[in-house]
Amino acid sequence: MILSLNGNSNHVRRKEREREFRREAILEAALRVFAREGYFNATMAHIAAEAEFGMGTIYQVFPNKQGLFAEVILRGIEEFMKEQRELLATKNTWQEKLHSFIEYKLSWVEKHPEIQRLLMELFCTPIPEITPHIITRALETHIANIETLKKILSQANTDGQRFDMDLTAITIMGTLNAIGNDWFIGILPKAPTEYIPGIIESITGEKYA
Repeated sequence: MILSLNGNSNHVRRKEREREFRREAILEAALRVFAREGYFNATMAHIAAEAEFGMGTIYQVFPNKQGLFAEVILRGIEEFMKEQRELLATKNTWQEKLHSFIEYKLSWVEKHPEIQRLLMELFCTPIPEITPHIITRALETHIANIETLKKILSQANTDGQRFDMDLTAITIMGTLNAIGNDWFIGILPKAPTEYIPGIIESITGEKYA
């Protein structure tokens, strides 16, 4: 009886791993297809071919294109926030945290232009079924980033600085978002990370090392 239960448990775990593998493979393929084709030109057939799965498998995991597109964007947002939290948790001084926050944001934009593309497409050409939900999550993320910056600046003020926490946090986020957007549409002469020294020096008055 024990052997039978263990065998069934192993079978369930294997099926769960297989489902998770398929889900991740589909999301990765969908990201590539949506980034390449755009939401309106991409089809579930394109994504199935990219993932090398049958159409039935795709629809078992994601019933429609709208839901899959939303999941791709939300997954990118959640990965960004998770990695940022983990990075900042390893830093101690406010300088280290501020530098890491700015560096991570601009490095991420360079490494993941496909997410930037999908967000801009979503905001420029709203999709009624999913745009409000994505905008709500993006707003929550923006507010969380502002609060993170305010905590860093509060620590700086405790150490003797005199930052206006609200204004400085808003200024930093506005600058980082503007650089990411302008770089993506091709109107900046430099890559986002090349602006890091100037941003940090303008905020802290100290040379970036």
